[in-house]
Formats: sequence, structure tokens, C-alpha cells
Amino acid sequence: IDLKNLKRRIGPLRIEAFKITLFGGLFWFAWSFSSYQTVYLQNMNFNPSDIGLINALSSAVAIFSVAFWGMVSDKIGSLKKVLFIILSVGSLTFSFIPFIPSSLKYFILLIFLFIPFVNFFKGSMITMVENLQVRNCNELRLNYGFTRSFGSLFYTIGSLIATHIALTYHLKYNFILSFVFVIPVLILLYFIRNPNSTNLRKSHEKKKIDIRPLFKNKSYITFLIFSFLFYLANSCGSAFIPVFLSSIDVDTGQYGLVLAYRALLAIPFLMLISKLPSKYSFQQILLVGVIFIMLESLILSTFAVSLAHVIFSSTFFGLGNGLFIGSAYNYLYQLSPTDLKTTAQSLFTATASISGIIGHLCGGFLFEIFGAKPFYLFVFFVYLISILIFIISLFFINKSKKRSHDEIAA
Repeated sequence: IDLKNLKRRIGPLRIEAFKITLFGGLFWFAWSFSSYQTVYLQNMNFNPSDIGLINALSSAVAIFSVAFWGMVSDKIGSLKKVLFIILSVGSLTFSFIPFIPSSLKYFILLIFLFIPFVNFFKGSMITMVENLQVRNCNELRLNYGFTRSFGSLFYTIGSLIATHIALTYHLKYNFILSFVFVIPVLILLYFIRNPNSTNLRKSHEKKKIDIRPLFKNKSYITFLIFSFLFYLANSCGSAFIPVFLSSIDVDTGQYGLVLAYRALLAIPFLMLISKLPSKYSFQQILLVGVIFIMLESLILSTFAVSLAHVIFSSTFFGLGNGLFIGSAYNYLYQLSPTDLKTTAQSLFTATASISGIIGHLCGGFLFEIFGAKPFYLFVFFVYLISILIFIISLFFINKSKKRSHDEIAA
């Protein structure tokens, strides 16, 4: 095969697009095998409050982790090098979790320390992978929604395989495979272009950033409040699905089916997200997405008593999540001033992380005190309040637009 001629005919841009898309797909395929941590802790007789506390500690470490590795990336000017470290070390240490002997005297303490340590690396993986993909797509003018949809497709396939392994063989093999399947990701990472960062770093060094305009932007602040409540409900609802399955006597090994179905249904809207804004605003798309996600918790809190019911409720989460992923960052981009877009996204990410800590910590105790269905009814109402807050933020935007229009007319 004449590789040079083939490369010339395909074109360098298409080759880069293929590598970026395949990289994301392989990462999410590997990530799907790491989704059984809660199930493992359940099998080791950890109660919901213990699981919530471990997840809260892990989320707290993740906040520091993202900030730390982001600064390292900026300092050395290479996102790829940082990504190689966190992918390799994070996935390797994660694979050790089921091999910690439960007979050890301080087994519980060791789990409480080791899992947050693993999350110092693992907690930054998704953020850094998304960062690599988003920046490359922007710089090369590629369709990020289309690229990201392949990640959901690969995640669906991986989740189905992980479910089969958990039910047929042993849960520990998923932990091992989560590391094994990262190896092709690391190899492909070597061939992907490093996003441009030198010019951005120099421009930030010359200019002091004033973040006060962000805090004077009522629409942005209201959106942060919405995000806090949304991710509070989202972290509560998603983290305790395996515990909910146990409460209705469903084998938690089936958890992967729920994840696979969720991911599969996110794909259509991710594929269409570049076309939807021509008919609908990002605000409308995001609002519909959150309403869909909210319906999952409503169904779980009412008549869900079987795996079929849980999967049915996941229909709404999957569709809503596709809309949310495709619109949230674009809407945030519209809200923030030109010279504060990175800072605006950092604050948004920090808000989501803090919500995750509170959601995991309080969610475990609430689940244990009130039970499965009242817990998900609580999650439903938190979603509902977040939607009302978001509608208020739209009022501020419309009022601001009207004021600008009146000033121009005058």
C-alpha cells in the first residue's frame, strides 16, 4: 500500500479528525470498564453513607487534581504529556482496587485513603481528554458534537461487554480491563497533535485578568446557581443507581446495561447539535435537556420496581444528557465576555465539582435514612428548583437585550 499517496488523497485534516475521533472513542471504551466502583463497594458491604463519603472525598481530590494538572500543562506547554501521566498512572492504580485484601485489619481505612489517591490522577482524565478534543476541534474547525458522539457509541459497546463480564466471570476483571484498554489510547495519544497553547500563555502573562465583569453579569451568576443545583441532583441521582437496583432486588451486575442504554440515547442529539441552533437557541435546548433528565428521577421515585422500569427511566436521561452536553458549554461560551471565557468555564467546572462533593456526601446519608424512592423524589425536586432558577436567568438575559436595544434606538 502506498501510504504517502493514500495520506495525500485523504488529506491531513481528515486524518487529524479521524485520530481525534478514534482517540475519544477508545478512551470512553476503556472508561466504561471503570464504572463498577460503587458495585464493588456494595459487594464489600459498604453502606450508602460510606459510599457517599468515599465519592465525596474523591470529588474533593478531583477539584485539586484538575487545577494542579491544568497548571502543569500550562507551565510545560504540553497537554499531551500531562494526559499521558494521568491516563497511565490513574488507570494502573485503579486496577489495583479489587486486589486489596479484605482480610487486612485496616481494610476500610485503606479503601478510604486509596480511592481518593487514585482520583488524584483518574479525576482529571475526562476533563483533560475533553480539553484535548475540544481545543483540537476548535483549532481545526471540526464538529465536536459529531466527534463526541463516537465516544458515547464506544462507551455503549464497552458497557455491554463490562456487564457480560461482571455477570459471567468476576467484577475484578473489569478493573483490570480498564487499564488494559487504556494502552491503545496512550499509543494513539503519541500521534495526535498537541493543541496550541504557547501564544495563549504569553498573552495571559502580558495582560492581567479582571474577573469582576463576570460577577457583575447577573445572567452568568444565575447560571452558576443553576449549575450548582443541577449537578447536586445529577451527582446524587447517578451515583446511587447501583444502590437503587439492589433496593428493588436487581443484580447490580446489570448496572452496565443502564449505562450503555443512557450513552446510546445521547448519540442522536450529539450528532444533531450543530444543526439544532439554527431553529432553537442553546437556552431552549439546554432547558429541554434538563427537563428530560429530571423525568428519570421522577420515574424512579414512583413506579420503578424492575430493571425494565429503570432502563425505561434512563431513556429520558440519555436523551436529555445528549442535549445537555451539546448545549451547556456553547451557552456558557455565549454568556461569558471574550477575554474571560476560560475563567468562566473554570468557575463553572469548580461549581460542578463542589456540587459533586455535597451531592455524594449528603446523598449517601439521605438514601440510608429515607430509602430509595423518597431519595429520588428529593432528587426530582432539586432538578425542578434548578429549572426554575434557569428560567429566571433567561429573564435577566431578555431584560439585558431589551436595555441594549433601547440604548441603540435612543
